[in-house]
Amino acid sequence: MARSEEGEGGSPPLRGREATRARILESARELFAREGYGAVSSRMIAAHAGVNVALINRYFGSKRGLLTQLLWEVGVFPGIIEGDPATLTRRLAEHAVSRLYGEGSPLQRVVDNSAGDPELKAVYEGRVRSAMVEPLTAYLGGPDARVHASLLASVLIGVARLRATEGGASLREYDRERLTARIQALLDLCLEGFGPEEG
Repeated sequence: MARSEEGEGGSPPLRGREATRARILESARELFAREGYGAVSSRMIAAHAGVNVALINRYFGSKRGLLTQLLWEVGVFPGIIEGDPATLTRRLAEHAVSRLYGEGSPLQRVVDNSAGDPELKAVYEGRVRSAMVEPLTAYLGGPDARVHASLLASVLIGVARLRATEGGASLREYDRERLTARIQALLDLCLEGFGPEEG
């Protein structure tokens, strides 16, 4: 017997609603990672999740809303910003190089590969703000923390965009450790002069 998505009064019961919402998110995550954001429609996600397409709009507003929710759940780059301030730029450089090599979660690769999609401009900008600039600003603290956080983010975004536009093959041909050290040096420059003496 098929499960009903609707309970008494035309709305799904709470437990059923949570399960349906989770199935939609999991289907979107899987399809976006496998097919790419642009190739996946709301109907495909609904069919994969075994739900009516109207439920996507009810719970998330749109396909873009689904991606926004998935990115929100991923949150701040885990394990990268937290930790010893003395090794922050090293952790960020290692992250940038790993992304250059196509490493990272399938969802991160979807966002990287879709960054030029006009429909996703606001999603991408929101992700940069909420997962990179704002956490780095809070981590650094101080009066000019946002400026320095934005400088760090600009280097990281530049490396990611290079991979998305030309593949980053020339950088990947370079020794990985030396590449990481060079990106770290750029990130160190972004923090030059930052600290209590600035205030």
